[in-house]
Amino acid sequence: MQKQIRSKKDLEIHLQKLQKPLRYRNQLEQYPTSAGVASEILYLAFLDGNVDGKVIGDFGAGNGIFSVGAASLGAKKVYAVELDEHQVEALRKNAEGFNIEIIQGDILSFREPVDTVFMNPPFGSVAEGADRKFLDSAIRLGKHVYSLHNLKSADFIRSYYAKSLTIIREQKMEIRVPRLYEHHTRDIMGIPAIFFHCEQPNQ
Repeated sequence: MQKQIRSKKDLEIHLQKLQKPLRYRNQLEQYPTSAGVASEILYLAFLDGNVDGKVIGDFGAGNGIFSVGAASLGAKKVYAVELDEHQVEALRKNAEGFNIEIIQGDILSFREPVDTVFMNPPFGSVAEGADRKFLDSAIRLGKHVYSLHNLKSADFIRSYYAKSLTIIREQKMEIRVPRLYEHHTRDIMGIPAIFFHCEQPNQ
């Protein structure tokens, strides 16, 4: 078992070293979460008391940046749910030594209740509505939800969550991603994003 991390700086340094997948699929709207953004969200959740000793769900786990981060901060167990085989290949390598159970499949096939959900789901701009099954799964299965979305969808996400959850905080962020797809025009793309922390109303 890996040694637990207790500082945001050390967490970010650790996450920067994770293996990245060999390819990304635009049709799945795969935009990786940077180590800086992931460590900020994870450490907020850690300070909230929603990581250490908790069962975590990482929905659309990618290479496992939230999974490894949560495990490094003392999570009891992490379920990493990811559909794409290239992401899972990197995820398996990054998860070595941690109590991370990898579930390769659609998010709707995962039905385990968890204490805390982390996710950077599809934006729903390439495949309309692709984000909704992630939102529904998080609402159904998580006591706390920490999620990152395109800033353009902020009003929709806010209203969608508010039907079932209590919104604790929201914060504008930026997702900075390398040139991944043909339509990208710069080596580094800055995507305006918004982060939500929500919880079940009975918490």
